[in-house]
Amino acid sequence: MCPQSLAFPDLTNMSKSEAQPNTEVRSAFVERRRLRRIRMIVELTHNLISSDMTVCHREAQCLVQCARKAILDLYPGFDERYERIVRPHFDRVLHERWPDQDVLDMSDCSDLVN
Repeated sequence: MCPQSLAFPDLTNMSKSEAQPNTEVRSAFVERRRLRRIRMIVELTHNLISSDMTVCHREAQCLVQCARKAILDLYPGFDERYERIVRPHFDRVLHERWPDQDVLDMSDCSDLVN
């Protein structure tokens, strides 16, 4: 039998209240799940804008604004990274699809967005 190590306490003799889950592992799991959700929002918005030919430029801009709101609601500290990484991606997609259109004021989306 191996001697009991301090790094690996005997959890079989502990009550449920004493055996605490490893918060580092849990927070890493939550962080990965949150980033997967952000990636899914970006990919769905990108696919909808680039493949649905019935979406007009104004609707696409509103979809981008809704995606931004959903991402920042999910991860409030993502604002700077959104502006650096995600927004240029959406700008490029919008410019590829509508090269002669200007960026709309996001207040124009209020009647299209709930």
